[in-house]
Amino acid sequence: EQRYLCRGCGRTFGMGSGRILGTSRLPRETWMAYAECFVLKLPLRECARRCRVCLKTAYTMRHRLIECLSAYTPSFRVGRGCGCELDETYFPESFKGNHAKGSFKMPRPSRRRGRQVHRRGLSLERICVMTGVNDSNETFLEVTGRGALSRKRAMDVLRGRIASGSVVATDRAAAYVGVLAELGVAAHAAYDPKDRSEGTINRVNTVHSLLGAFMEPFRGVSTKHLGAYLAWFRWCRTFMATDPGTAERTVARQLANGTCGSRIRDMFNVRPPYMDYWDAPAAQGR
Repeated sequence: EQRYLCRGCGRTFGMGSGRILGTSRLPRETWMAYAECFVLKLPLRECARRCRVCLKTAYTMRHRLIECLSAYTPSFRVGRGCGCELDETYFPESFKGNHAKGSFKMPRPSRRRGRQVHRRGLSLERICVMTGVNDSNETFLEVTGRGALSRKRAMDVLRGRIASGSVVATDRAAAYVGVLAELGVAAHAAYDPKDRSEGTINRVNTVHSLLGAFMEPFRGVSTKHLGAYLAWFRWCRTFMATDPGTAERTVARQLANGTCGSRIRDMFNVRPPYMDYWDAPAAQGR
């Protein structure tokens, strides 16, 4: 590969400098094999077996690939006169991972994978993921904190995404009323899920159904990596729904030109989010 010399700093660089393939010691063939596993959504152990790498390497490859490809996913925006649907879905808080070699201590007793949280309803042990689908079928999924959606969290997510004069459909969550009025939407339809006579929010419900099917093979995703898996789901929905047959070539093309700013050391010993709930003195009585 041709190398170039910078006359300013004296360092050399090539066409692959700064790109994910140029900063990895793994051969290109291994990354292309992993791209196939990525499209098939295979578990980490199967990816490691097919690519002939260790489990730790397969883990870092997945997260580097997600960060690289998520940059190609189009941003979500609802313009004036356009419409969208908004809703939330909830995931049980998960501390999944091997904590034997780290300093992290479980703030609660462990439970069997997939078992529901001890508190019923939308308790603070559930993580809220806010979802939106616009008329162009573009989607956003944003992790917004614990428990039921609040007005402040809804405003933080929707500011910059919902333009004045747009048309928005939601459920009857109280958090949307004041936020959408402040954003200046032209119309806001709050549908009752028990009353189907005035319409529904079927598109966003379909996204939630597809998201559940996407997450099921992984048997639970750690809350600290939930945002990465949501970005993976968005990429699959964007580039695999239109023409699944070209998905592998799309991954290969984006991988060859994509970048990843995270280092391997940044992917381990990551502190789970929203730990202030467990750090509070009141957590002792839960």
